[in-house]
Amino acid sequence: MARRAVRDAGAASAELAKALLGLHTSAIAKLELDEDLLHEVMQARAVTSLIARRRAERALAGQLRHVDLAVLAAKLDNVRSTGVADPRRFHLAERWRTRLIEEPAAITEFEATFPSADHARLPSMIAAARSERAVGKPPGAGRTLFRHVDAVLAAAVDPAGE
Repeated sequence: MARRAVRDAGAASAELAKALLGLHTSAIAKLELDEDLLHEVMQARAVTSLIARRRAERALAGQLRHVDLAVLAAKLDNVRSTGVADPRRFHLAERWRTRLIEEPAAITEFEATFPSADHARLPSMIAAARSERAVGKPPGAGRTLFRHVDAVLAAAVDPAGE
């Protein structure tokens, strides 16, 4: 039974390594991998020779055995299906952005909910997004506000930044 478990874990890590090497670079950035694993993935992706790439894939599969494969597989599935690693955080960031633009009192609630975040530019980002929406311009400032809110939410979920 132990041999089968080891074999299955090896097969799972090999399958994930192959999937990671086949992903687009922008999708890999959305997986929110730690620095060491991201470096290993990018190093393996840089290999172009077929035999050397297979060797790099096996080395990456070995590195993947040190991470939680179920969590990584779930993130990979989410990125493939929705384009984001954590759809709940994405939807929460969308709701906060909408509230910040539409409700003037939401800014104090946002600042109270996330006190450790840097909120110095928040009022100017909200004002730009509101004026942009009123004029009917493309949502550049709204996207900037969304990225700020998403970064605050990511830091709140993982305060160590890991």
